Amino acid sequence: MLKVSVISTGNEELDTKLGGGLPFPALMVVEGGHGAGKSVLVQQFIYGALKSGLRVIVVTTETTTVGYVREMINVGFDVLDVYLRGQLTVYSTQIPRVKWTPSTSSSLLILTLNHMVSAMDRYDVYVIDSFSVLIKGSKSEDVANFLTVAKRLVDKGKMIFLTLHTGDVAETLHSGLKAMADGYIELKNAEMGGRQLKVMNIIKLKGAPAVFENMITFDVDPAFGIKLVPMALAKI
Repeated sequence: MLKVSVISTGNEELDTKLGGGLPFPALMVVEGGHGAGKSVLVQQFIYGALKSGLRVIVVTTETTTVGYVREMINVGFDVLDVYLRGQLTVYSTQIPRVKWTPSTSSSLLILTLNHMVSAMDRYDVYVIDSFSVLIKGSKSEDVANFLTVAKRLVDKGKMIFLTLHTGDVAETLHSGLKAMADGYIELKNAEMGGRQLKVMNIIKLKGAPAVFENMITFDVDPAFGIKLVPMALAKI
């Protein structure tokens, strides 16, 4: 039976809220609307994994390779050295002069799956931001196959993060993802006490090292990344 351990998120306060950190290995899904903080939260998790000495591969559909690394640095995650050393690898689907169509997404889903399998000796953590883009236009059986293989990779000791735009997937797939994921986090924007904050609702966290808080409020500090906000203060 696969032994589940724990890795730090790279944020001590967040680790405490999660009961010690993130279970490892695991299939983690982070869902939220546009601007809800999906990318920066996953970047926080990436930062923690890198600080733990793990190798990370990121596939971004949102920006360029350089843009993704710059985004991390701009919110306080100093990853330039590990990127240059190859501990962090970033691939972008932003291909010049390629028109984005549903068939493009479908092809990229299969290509990404093949890469996850063929490169498994080169990473401990694999991130797809955003999975929603890759499954647009894909056949349900291709998506189901992707998730089945992802779970097998987790069984072999890999951690996989998928980000998902709220409302972008069919209800049947949405339910299937929640059932198959080891961890499922929903993010929402909220106004509390006149402040625009982000709320993390942890739907499930299988293998969590201890009791965790299922609702965490945070803000994104341009200099320090994620900054937790106590609920009592958020409501003032």
